[in-house]
Amino acid sequence: MDSDAPPSAAVAIVFAPAGGDEAALRRMLEDEGVAVQSCADAAAFYAALDENAWCAIVTEEGLDRCSLEGLDAGLRRQPAWSDLPFLALAGRAAAEVDSNRFVRLARIGNVTLIERPTSREVLLMSIRAALRTRRLQFAMRDQWRALEQHAAGLEAAVAERTRSLEREVGERRRVERALAEARRLESLGRLTGGVAHDFNNILQVIAGSETLLRMLLAKEPNPRLERSLDSIRRAAGHGAALTQQLLAYARRQPLNNVVLDLPQYLQASGEMLRDAVGADIHLSLHMAHDLWPVSVDPAQLDAVLLNLAVNARDAMPDGGNLAVSAYDIVLPDARLPEAGELAGEYVCIAVSDDGEGMSEKTARQAFEPFFTTKSVGKGTGLGLSQVDGFASQSHGLAFIRREQVGTTVGILLPRSAEKAARAQAPAPEAAPQSLAGIRILCVEDDPVVADTMCALLGELGASMTLVDSADAAIEADFSQVDLVLSDVMMPGRLDGIGLVNWLATHHPRLPVVLTSGYMVDPGRLHTLAIEFLRKPYTLSALTHAMAMALGRQRRAS
Repeated sequence: MDSDAPPSAAVAIVFAPAGGDEAALRRMLEDEGVAVQSCADAAAFYAALDENAWCAIVTEEGLDRCSLEGLDAGLRRQPAWSDLPFLALAGRAAAEVDSNRFVRLARIGNVTLIERPTSREVLLMSIRAALRTRRLQFAMRDQWRALEQHAAGLEAAVAERTRSLEREVGERRRVERALAEARRLESLGRLTGGVAHDFNNILQVIAGSETLLRMLLAKEPNPRLERSLDSIRRAAGHGAALTQQLLAYARRQPLNNVVLDLPQYLQASGEMLRDAVGADIHLSLHMAHDLWPVSVDPAQLDAVLLNLAVNARDAMPDGGNLAVSAYDIVLPDARLPEAGELAGEYVCIAVSDDGEGMSEKTARQAFEPFFTTKSVGKGTGLGLSQVDGFASQSHGLAFIRREQVGTTVGILLPRSAEKAARAQAPAPEAAPQSLAGIRILCVEDDPVVADTMCALLGELGASMTLVDSADAAIEADFSQVDLVLSDVMMPGRLDGIGLVNWLATHHPRLPVVLTSGYMVDPGRLHTLAIEFLRKPYTLSALTHAMAMALGRQRRAS
């Protein structure tokens, strides 16, 4: 067969009920390689007119037994691409041909009328033409299906890309919201740090003036004045605690870290917490005796535990249970999904209560500074922000967990590679030491703070030289200076740390005491061989720091 020959699966539908027409047509079609499906009646012929047929051949006698409605119904079952070739063999005599019927038949299908008798060649040509037409229809069907599959694939790809874009847009919006929130909190941190810096200078003046007044009145004791000075000292201490909370949130306070033996520390802290929460709250401690050591600032950790205990107490106005627990944990751990992206060895310290609990909205905002659900005068809104700031600055994390009853607030602190030092009892505050004959260069840009400190140190016998910036300090005659007392945050080319670095090069043996109420980068202190004091500081703390600095200088000599 040539390239136009039908495939072996080609089937022709034949309805020739009279004489030997069916046999003759079968031989002719089979010679062409086309299988024949003969129909015994009109119903079978209608049913066979489907999309798998290659052509339909019907004689005049078969048409007489068919109705146009039945043929129309059979042909209409075909899909849109199909137009089944329909060959009708009719007699030549006018009496045998109903032309009007063939016109109506042509309207319902792809009908070719062949008059009989006809030559074999003409009939073969008509059959081959019908099969060729049908082959083109099948090719169009295959292309149609391929296009449908391609279109479905495109639609699936477009849908997946749309979902991907939606995810990308959602993630971008989430990141943008997180960035905006981070910027907002960073700005708030800078603001609170700046406020704390100015407030600490004010507190330093108040505390220094209170100390100076005590020194001036020491020769003539006056109980009434002493009570007033005690009130000033308490108020200054309370203000200093507030600024420490602000600086903890802003992560701008230098931490005096030591490696703690946590079981011993927490046992000692238990009495402090019991006093803070009162008799109506039952306090219990839960921890292993071999907890990993952590490197933290004990004073700041004290403040964290006190803040959490007081918050828990306030959530249980009618009494309740308060549990402090500590345990080692290797992150990530499914037990603590709040740990986020932290990984490694940590110690978790958690404070749990069975009080009123928090709403989801409150828990989301609880670590923000100045946010509080307490009534006016009952809280500053700085307690939990101090907890969060301390944990972050200690390279850990603070979290809140809403329990079925009550709330758990915890901090994660990284395990220290060092061993905990043996605990020592805190030394009582010593009386200010004499500074007779010590020549001090005081570098302070706040004139009120400078005047107060110069007056105080002058009372102790020190000889004071005052400059208002580090740039001015480097022009001093250092042959007449025994010690430098400098603030950190100052205008000019150099700040206090820059001055220390300059002195390390030009006057390496000169002892230095740095003070500050706020630092942009507390980590800059870590490599300096100096004494550091947080404002506001007491006179005894200042003289002790000076003695330590002078002692270091003598040992170096």
